[in-house]
Amino acid sequence: MRRLRREDNVGASLARAAGVHGVYVENALAEGHSDGFVFAVDGAECAVAWFGPRGNLVLVSDERVEGHEREMAAQVLRGRWSWRIALGAAGLVDALADSVSQHKLAHRDQVYYVGDRASASARHVRDDVRAPQRDDRERLARATLALNASDLNIAPDRVDRRWLYNTIDDRIREGTTRVLGPLGGLWTKLDHGSDGPGGLVIEGVFTFPERRGRGLGAELVASCLAEAPGRVSLHVAEHNRSARAAYERAGMAEAGRCRLLLLG
Repeated sequence: MRRLRREDNVGASLARAAGVHGVYVENALAEGHSDGFVFAVDGAECAVAWFGPRGNLVLVSDERVEGHEREMAAQVLRGRWSWRIALGAAGLVDALADSVSQHKLAHRDQVYYVGDRASASARHVRDDVRAPQRDDRERLARATLALNASDLNIAPDRVDRRWLYNTIDDRIREGTTRVLGPLGGLWTKLDHGSDGPGGLVIEGVFTFPERRGRGLGAELVASCLAEAPGRVSLHVAEHNRSARAAYERAGMAEAGRCRLLLLG
């Protein structure tokens, strides 16, 4: 094992081959964010554990790690980095799940979707997508709490409000959220979870219940596809059929799977 390096060639190569969750690592390394380590089997470097700033752990690997998943899980648990949510190949994530004593809020398959400007459904593209403003904070907070509860089994009273509003304010300042709907009363939103050489990863797609069934989610995603300069990707719970149908209507196509683990 060795520390992950900035612009790490091995890490970037493994990330590019890993699928959508690898985009987080590829983009982070390009920006110089290299908290994590490279794992080797018989001298061959075959897996990376990258620890993100929001408690996210991303595991990228190739076939040489098979049979050594528990060894890598042990290295993750011995490390100095903290994490709460992990994404990666099924064997690695399952080994982690078996190795921790914490309650698991979620442990499931995620489906990848990818698209780009050329694949965006023209009939779903809108010209009124906007970045949120300060007056949208409360609505964005409600959306985040509801999404956490429905998708990740995180009760609203377990979410630190200072962290929540700081995150929202950061996204407003950075311009990494897109919404549809009037100021202070937005209908649907999504976040740019990672953006860089590997492409854009969309996260946090949410439509308020009273506005569902009108195709807003598909329209927001299609509009983001249409304005993106490169590949756009996301991952969604395998069982979330309505969201998956919306992404397909927007012009995205299924492109693989990974596994997710969220600790309580």
